[in-house]
Amino acid sequence: MDHSQLTPGSDTRSLISAFDWGATVLGARHDWPAARCCAVDLALRSHAPIALLLGSTGILVYNDAYAALIGTRHPRALGMAVADAFPEYASFCRSVIERVGRGEAVLLSDSALGTAELAAAQRCGIDISYTPIMADGNRVDGVFAVIMATTARVREREGIASGLRQSEKMAAIGQLTGGIAHDFNNLLAGIIGNLDMLTTRLAQRDLTSAESYLAGARSAASRAAGLTQRLLAFSGRQSLMPTVIDIPGFLLDIEELLSHTVGPAIELRTRCDPAVGTAVCDHHQLENALLNLAINARDAMPDGGRLTIEACNRTLDIPGAGAAHTAGAYVVVSVMDTGCGMTEDVAARAFDPFFTTRKGGQGTGLGLSMIYGFLKQSGGHVELQSRPGMGTIVRLFIPRETATDAIDGADSATQAPQRGAEGVILVVDDEPDLRALLAEMLEGLGFSVVQAPDAAAALDVLSASGRIDLLISDIGLRGAMDGRCLVDAAHALRPGLPVLFITGLSAGSDAARVVTGPRVELLRKPFSFSAFEDRVERLLERVA
Repeated sequence: MDHSQLTPGSDTRSLISAFDWGATVLGARHDWPAARCCAVDLALRSHAPIALLLGSTGILVYNDAYAALIGTRHPRALGMAVADAFPEYASFCRSVIERVGRGEAVLLSDSALGTAELAAAQRCGIDISYTPIMADGNRVDGVFAVIMATTARVREREGIASGLRQSEKMAAIGQLTGGIAHDFNNLLAGIIGNLDMLTTRLAQRDLTSAESYLAGARSAASRAAGLTQRLLAFSGRQSLMPTVIDIPGFLLDIEELLSHTVGPAIELRTRCDPAVGTAVCDHHQLENALLNLAINARDAMPDGGRLTIEACNRTLDIPGAGAAHTAGAYVVVSVMDTGCGMTEDVAARAFDPFFTTRKGGQGTGLGLSMIYGFLKQSGGHVELQSRPGMGTIVRLFIPRETATDAIDGADSATQAPQRGAEGVILVVDDEPDLRALLAEMLEGLGFSVVQAPDAAAALDVLSASGRIDLLISDIGLRGAMDGRCLVDAAHALRPGLPVLFITGLSAGSDAARVVTGPRVELLRKPFSFSAFEDRVERLLERVA
């Protein structure tokens, strides 16, 4: 029978009666076994959505409630193999038919499976129960699938979880601030201690160790900057810099660093499947993720043990319950230890923000949460498997590179040749120490510098007839005008004036969004002197 004759307004019982089943592998309806006929009659009498997947290929027969559920796929789906009617779930459907064919019962809980074409264009939570239809001779004739809506249950559970999160918010903030204070105090101790020692040695006119003290202070400051970036990535407000990463080479490069991190009492092994190639994510964040997991593994093996890091390719084409992951091609980097493992309760909370098993004030409890946030931003996800006394496995699913999403990790901007430093630069920042430091840097490069503490003072300078070759301004200036308003006014007075914005605001902040171009660039704090010098020279080169 031609499917075009089956109109959506027809009753499914009538459609089933009119359908040419003899043209399918099921054969004419009057030859169907009694168990099949009973199952069809039961489905048609039910008010619940029911579908029968008959024969080895799962030919679809269903009732009115199921027809309403699948929307525009009805009536075309009637009499089709389920894998053809729902090609996006073909692999999953074949798996269900195979399992039920062995006599198993399968339950899919709180899924959105099969609801992509609801007439109301909405998604809902559902349970699907798959049980075998038994024919003569204890033979499985097909699958009896009952669909039960769970949207209300899911929403109720989400509401309870939301209430719990709200009630725990103040405690979580207290734990976060205590942990961050601990981490930053350690870093500040390194910065202040090295600078104090440098001051002492300079007073003694002893310069032999000056370089090591400066290096120590710079290292601690860099780690502090890295902590803020990881916090922002965790919250989803830090722009990641995805690049194409050669995973085998990456693991080879990081192996020595990880070995030093875990110490000699722990045996480190790395394995990489020969088929593994490249993946797409932020190189720095991936390195931080592996370092964090290595530190966790080290802490779980105080008496020594083995840490194994391995990589393989994996393709996911079956949607997880509750859409836990996205189908696609991934490189999976697994971090496995032989440590103490986690109880079920601890494992269930491992990725919760602020959750930690360390004593209060000794860490933020954000390590695994940051990894989770980084991978979600990157289009991947993370899985954890652990048992007490059996160790822990953390799997990082990183999107595999394809020809269409290759990202050039190199800086596409051509390095401008350095010119002889000349010209006048206006520096606007409401932090006097930073403003003075920037001015000193620029004067050291040979520029003349005019300083202004706010937008009003800067506009006074720009309104005068004096020469200004470049405007450097913080975005978050105090007062009636922020840096963006200042630049708009500056361009009204001096069209085409090059601008370098500097800001400590996160990339996701509305206040930090500016339109950059050939004559407008943005530099985020903290930055190095070399990065600052490069931006200044590049902007001035473009107008030379």
